[in-house]
Amino acid sequence: MKKSWAIRFWLILRSICNIWRGQVMVVVGAYWGDEGKGKVVDGIGRLYDIIVRFGGGANAGHTVFTPDGRKVVCHLIPCGVAWGKTCVIGRGVLFSLSSFLKEYLDIAMVLGGVMPVIYIDTGCTLFTPYHRLFEFWGETLRNGKIGTTGRAIGALAAFDKLRYGPKVGDLFSPLRLEERVTELYCLLLPIFEEMLERKEKGDEDFKDVVIPTPQEVVAQLLLEAQNLPKDCVIDTRSFLLKQIALGKKILLEGAQAAGLDSKWGTWPFVSAGDSVAVGASLGTGLPMYLITRIMMVGKALPSRVGSGPFPSEMWDRDLMIAFGEEHMHLFSPGRRRDGFLAGLREQINMGGNNEVHAKYFGVLGLELGASTSRVRSLGFSDLPWLRYSAEVNGATEMALTRLDMLSGIGSIKVAVSYKYNGEIFPPGQMPVSAFDLDKVEAVYEDWPCWEEDISGISKWRDLPREARAFIKRIEAAVGVPITVIGTGPGREALIRR
Repeated sequence: MKKSWAIRFWLILRSICNIWRGQVMVVVGAYWGDEGKGKVVDGIGRLYDIIVRFGGGANAGHTVFTPDGRKVVCHLIPCGVAWGKTCVIGRGVLFSLSSFLKEYLDIAMVLGGVMPVIYIDTGCTLFTPYHRLFEFWGETLRNGKIGTTGRAIGALAAFDKLRYGPKVGDLFSPLRLEERVTELYCLLLPIFEEMLERKEKGDEDFKDVVIPTPQEVVAQLLLEAQNLPKDCVIDTRSFLLKQIALGKKILLEGAQAAGLDSKWGTWPFVSAGDSVAVGASLGTGLPMYLITRIMMVGKALPSRVGSGPFPSEMWDRDLMIAFGEEHMHLFSPGRRRDGFLAGLREQINMGGNNEVHAKYFGVLGLELGASTSRVRSLGFSDLPWLRYSAEVNGATEMALTRLDMLSGIGSIKVAVSYKYNGEIFPPGQMPVSAFDLDKVEAVYEDWPCWEEDISGISKWRDLPREARAFIKRIEAAVGVPITVIGTGPGREALIRR
């Protein structure tokens, strides 16, 4: 009895110490992705021992840099790889073996062949060509396309819920792998037959469709599995708990953002995973009480790709995409880009319209997806959404990135509330139906910006008074302290308050 009480006391004491130390922290997106989570994780990653990716799949991308400036693009592998940290791909990640191997080789080349330890959870849902075929089928039939990345993340999550398809651990049990791949193939066979029938009839949408046999899929997976790093597939939950007991600090890295969460985002225009902070516990198996710091990341001007509502959107999305695709040269450094930006900045300060704002900030921020290079549509800062995101995530703090984009602008609109059917919503409240978010009217105020260029500033006291006031107004509206401020793309262009 005394021993039992002693053990319980020790466990309670250890938990209190973990909480006090902030031993486990999660970083999540506040808007619709592309907020700069990779930069934030990279910026604070050196303070942690292990970096864990807990959700999403190869559809997400983070660009980070090694300490000596080499560029690393991560999709499945956590951003901590740039710091040489131990990296873990948790069970909540929807895993593509071929994408992982390509990414691993690409990063190894950048790092000169010296890779840190990387672990993959044995229970990760494993991608097959059948998942992509099914997603393609669904997008082809849908009246209003979701605008997915084509990486079959939704199909992976859906068939996992239906209990069809293989897991990463099945790569080491060929008979079980073939059984699960065959089950998935048989389930989808009627759809595959119709796809082939449409191909034979000359349907342009299906002209490139090729459907491999289960045996071909299994053979390819087993061949690729031979290239996995040795002993990298483990029970990551058990590993992480042991590391926490040893006093290691863990940083949990999210993918996408609150607006793309499968339950709390702008459904159906969402990703398939758990993108909010509670997903960190679901995706790693760590108990929620261990996660004591929750940082949500939002950039000064939110962006969105694909389809879905965007209350503070600056300009028509299709027109923005068309502009970006026609002027891709403006998204690379050069005199033409500099001249273009100078001209539009002058127009903005003379009262330029939303189209001018969208073009200027889109080019200035190089708003292209890291995974897909899709042009992003820009919006004005959206305080109602940030308040909602902070509540859903239980955020204890916030990072505000790309504040430098507002340098040289006299003032800018900020969405301060939502109006729907003539009614102003209370802070944090959304329409009853997610379908109605595209019908809300954003109510704006003009907030002053600053003339000084703040690019690269790393100390709070060096910010102009107007920039500090801008940040404090966001804090007051959202109800969460802003502890990290991004002032440019570089690793050191980060203010820690």
